[in-house]
This record gives sequence, C-alpha cells and structure tokens, in this order.
Amino acid sequence: MDTKSGAILTRVEGNRLVATKVNGKYWMYFNVPDILIATSDNLIDWTPLADSDGKVLKVLSPRPGYFDSWLVEGGPPAIMTERGILLIYNAGNSGKFGQAGLPERIYTGGQALFDARNPIKLIARSDEPFIKPTEQYERTGQYKEGTTFVEGLVPFNGRWFLYYGTADSRVAVAVWDPKRR
Repeated sequence: MDTKSGAILTRVEGNRLVATKVNGKYWMYFNVPDILIATSDNLIDWTPLADSDGKVLKVLSPRPGYFDSWLVEGGPPAIMTERGILLIYNAGNSGKFGQAGLPERIYTGGQALFDARNPIKLIARSDEPFIKPTEQYERTGQYKEGTTFVEGLVPFNGRWFLYYGTADSRVAVAVWDPKRR
C-alpha cells in the first residue's frame, strides 16, 4: 500500500528516542488523511492492523468542526510516557466542515494520547492545535494560509526541540523547557 509519514513508537533514553516494543511488537502510526497503525518484529517489515472486516484499522480520523477536520497525519516519533503514548500529529482544516476562525487547508499540529498497553486505544485528543502559523515565515510559501508541519522531536538536556516545516519553504524549531512552566 502507498503511504507516508510513519511515527514509530519510542521511549526516552537520556538525550535520545529509542524504538520500543509493546506486547512484543514495534508499533507505527502512519498514513493520511486518516492515521492507521502497523506492527513489526524487526522495524523493517510492517503489517497494518485490520478490523474484523479486513479493512485497515483507522486509529485517528479527521473530525468535523475541529482544526483537524480535513486530514490527520503522523508527525515525529510517538513517545511512551507515564500517562500513555503521545502522538503528535499534523492536521489540516477543512473550509466547509472545519473549525471556524481557521483558514481552509491551514496546517497545524495536534496531540493524541493512546493507551500504553493497547496502542490502538485512543484515550484523549486535543480540541485545539498546540502549534499553528502565527509568524510571517509560516505563511510565505506553497500554502498562503500557513503551515506548521511537525516532523522532528528531540529531547536534549532536559528540554524538548520540535522541528517543523513552515509554509513548505523553511524549517523552524520550537523549544520547550519543562522547568520553565
């Protein structure tokens, strides 16, 4: 099957993210406009999970009335946390069915939390984007409405660095220091 944007489940080890297993398998959230899920024994060969009818299993889909009404797509590696699996994802807003006040096809970022023991079970999901285009350089490029397309996440010396594309023309980084709440 054709696909893109795989977010493999990882755990934090010091200043790096390391692929990790749940129930003896590696897990990957992938695809667009819905996020599907696949497992692997070796991080090379992946098998998408299917429902009881044999259709690929959608674990996160667009929602009418929200910032992620047009599409959802995996971003940086998913991270095992003490509360569950954090999946940071890219989201597109639909002009017809999307969130009022956001332009059509604006790209923002959302967060979803899945069960640590059952990576297909969605526990919670953000109702608002945690990152969206606000700067001029995030609105100059292929999508004039703006793009903040999250792709890389790195823990380093107690801080987190989130690398994201801006308007399909540049790369930027947002930094979070949990000590500076």
